[in-house]
Amino acid sequence: MKSPSTLAISISLFAFLPLSAHAEEKRIYQTDSLGNTQYNKPSYTIQKDGRIIQTDAVGNKQQFQIKGDKTYPVDSLGNIQYHKPQFKSK
Repeated sequence: MKSPSTLAISISLFAFLPLSAHAEEKRIYQTDSLGNTQYNKPSYTIQKDGRIIQTDAVGNKQQFQIKGDKTYPVDSLGNIQYHKPQFKSK
């Protein structure tokens, strides 16, 4: 059995893991012409694997993946949904 101090250190390190994962992601908010953040409009998070997560004001999420010059909707597992509409960048 672990000593109480070792167990406390393990628990405290485990508690900080989720915080570090969220610190890497940056959220992009829309602004108005005066520079005020529009929290009532969708915000976006870009992950390291290239997925873009759109979150509306209520908290509903929709994910996209950029491949070449096209943007595809993806499911929560990261599978591209080819049967759904895609967007082409110019």
